[in-house]
Amino acid sequence: MLDQLFQKLDLGERERAVYLALLESGPTSAGHLAKMVGVPRSSLYGFLSNLLEKGLVLQSEKAHVKFWQAQSPDELLTILDGKINELETTKANLEGLVGELKKRQSTDFTLPRFTYFEGADGVRQILKDMLLYRDITTQAFWPINDMIFTLGQDFFEHLNIRRIKQNLYTQAIWPADKAVDIKQYPFLGVGEKFKREIRVAPKGVESSMGYWAYKNKVAFVSSRKESFGFIVESMELRQMMQTQFDVIWGMSKPVTIESKYTEKFLEKI
Repeated sequence: MLDQLFQKLDLGERERAVYLALLESGPTSAGHLAKMVGVPRSSLYGFLSNLLEKGLVLQSEKAHVKFWQAQSPDELLTILDGKINELETTKANLEGLVGELKKRQSTDFTLPRFTYFEGADGVRQILKDMLLYRDITTQAFWPINDMIFTLGQDFFEHLNIRRIKQNLYTQAIWPADKAVDIKQYPFLGVGEKFKREIRVAPKGVESSMGYWAYKNKVAFVSSRKESFGFIVESMELRQMMQTQFDVIWGMSKPVTIESKYTEKFLEKI
């Protein structure tokens, strides 16, 4: 059953072996992983690259040594949602398999508190991390114009569909010089149905780097020129960013938009 699932995700036998080995071992260096799986280290990087692209592994660094770690089995649900048309049946099967995968996951290690990503695909993966949660309120200081340019309109349409379905309520602040016309981007609607409030910060409160705070994490995303980001898991940092956000939020001007410009997007949900 597991083999059939990984085939639907376009993962070969070696890639499956690498993912399951990481799931059972926890954070592991490439050298140690190559010995565990029984493949040359040069070949291993190709398998890891494919798994990283699909969002099934994470990379971190400690003392100048890179470590690899399996993403939570719950991430498989997120990937399948991106293939909803062709993998509807497989998604239903997956819900029964997640428990089996979690039984194989090592619990005697500490997850990394800092995870770094590069490139547009890496930044997309950062935002997908938020989709592992449900029924929470999030805050974002978001240079939306740059983000749409870097990550693409299609990506944000899909992200917002998933966010709304999972009841992830968002308070967003846009720097004034990075704001956009919502009429051009109906997926940026506001109100209860969109589970979002947006405000525009006063002039002088500007940044080309944004952050999205959720649960006990804060995800930072760079400008489109540098294209990198990282997630920090820290309740103290989360609380500090919340305090900063609340101050700017109180200074910012609410964004409104007539529902006729955005209601058609809601039909996709």
